[in-house]
Amino acid sequence: MGCWLGIDAGTSGLKALVLEESGEILAEGYAELDVQFPGPGCAEQRPEDWWAACKKAVSLALQGRNIGKEIQAVGFSGQMQGTVFLDGDNRPVRDCLIWMDQRAVQEVEEIAWKLRAAGLDGMAVTANQCLNTFWAPKILWMRNNEPEHYERIRKIIFPKDYLAFRMTGELAMEVSDASLSYLLDVPRRKWSDEMFRALDIPKELVPNRLLESCEVVGTLKKSVAGELGLLEGIPVIAGGGDQTANGVGTGIIEERVMGASIGTSAVVFGCSRKPFYDRKQRAIQSLCHSVPDLWSYLGLSLTAGASLKWVRDVFFAGKKQVWKSAGKNVYDEITRIAAQARPGCRGLMFLPWFNGDSAPNNDPYARACFFGMSLDHGMAELTRSVLEGVVYSLRETVEVCREDGREIGTIRVSGGGAKSSLWRQIQADILKASVVTMKITEGPAAGAAILAAVGSGYFKDVKEGCRALLKTDTVTEPIREHEKIYEEYFQIYRGMYGCLREPFAKRAGLINGR
Repeated sequence: MGCWLGIDAGTSGLKALVLEESGEILAEGYAELDVQFPGPGCAEQRPEDWWAACKKAVSLALQGRNIGKEIQAVGFSGQMQGTVFLDGDNRPVRDCLIWMDQRAVQEVEEIAWKLRAAGLDGMAVTANQCLNTFWAPKILWMRNNEPEHYERIRKIIFPKDYLAFRMTGELAMEVSDASLSYLLDVPRRKWSDEMFRALDIPKELVPNRLLESCEVVGTLKKSVAGELGLLEGIPVIAGGGDQTANGVGTGIIEERVMGASIGTSAVVFGCSRKPFYDRKQRAIQSLCHSVPDLWSYLGLSLTAGASLKWVRDVFFAGKKQVWKSAGKNVYDEITRIAAQARPGCRGLMFLPWFNGDSAPNNDPYARACFFGMSLDHGMAELTRSVLEGVVYSLRETVEVCREDGREIGTIRVSGGGAKSSLWRQIQADILKASVVTMKITEGPAAGAAILAAVGSGYFKDVKEGCRALLKTDTVTEPIREHEKIYEEYFQIYRGMYGCLREPFAKRAGLINGR
């Protein structure tokens, strides 16, 4: 029997999944993670917490099961854009500035100035506009604001690469994660010497080995194998960033198929035969796919999925423990309440920008808010409006893709947004597309396991692995009456950012000034 361990190092938690050759999940484990917010727009995590969570999740997955020695390879998926700064002993210099960290605003302007001075078109090289969540501005922020830490840095890697290092002792990274560093030549899938020179960032800070997602980082160390209950020496595969790994895990490896994932963030994801260039600067991110001959693109809503967690912790703080004690799923209870409200919530809308907005507004100062609240709105409307607001934010990216001439009739959904029938219907209605779920709902972890199967030689390529292991589950069609309601409200939603951009900036100035 062939089986593979996929590890998804997410933001809210780390998932371990064992997938076998029939496409069945043999075991799963999960460990929750916390995020620290040390200041406005700041978001950090401790790399050591990821490793502790990794060991816990794998142990939970294998607990009471005699399958640890059957696992043939380990693959990774992980949150993207996080900067793990390592010293000369390969120990973290400080906590990681994760993907939702927005502090490097001035450094984006510094990068634009440096590129003009060098006469270099950054988008032509990287296929991206520079976002303050990318590596390059964060590295410059470190140099400008924490020089004592910067001087100790010897290598920089991504979150999942840190876990691979802890398993193998080998430092490496791969092209999908590296795509959002603003230092990679994305069309050529290699580091750009001219970007390093223009931005005055030493190339020695990145590992020498830059891999494709299915390539081997190293083999599992004896000490780690014993601790995790796995075989020593099995291959550890590079894997992909969570979005490209999710693309593999949901079968988004053809141009006609698009995906939407709602986790801590929310993402619209597609793939193409060549890099996607968004010259209109709407923060559509372009990257190398985890499939070697494909590229991908995504639009990110930074805290969309986190909005529902906020609802849980704020609106239902007193009830969530009661529900848990009664054996009820907290999110099922919340969506049950939301289902009592009508589509459109009688004009109540929610903007899901708790820590800024990425696509399409690219504004670190944007913040969440409710719009259109009346005295006759209750908890059902408040809760449902959050679910709808998250999907409105996805619709904005879908519209960018449609404007680019891409036909979108089917969207494969994953993450928390795929588990709720109500949320799936809201997605179908607002996105105007058939919404499809897969038998395996944990796309990133499944993608990591498929990449492990390919990288260890069980399948000849990713496409063969996806065909063998992935199966569709449910199909949700749009309801025409709902489509019309949502279309009218979406146009209002779409226009609100232009009215709020200046107040958002003034608010940020007041807070930062104090």
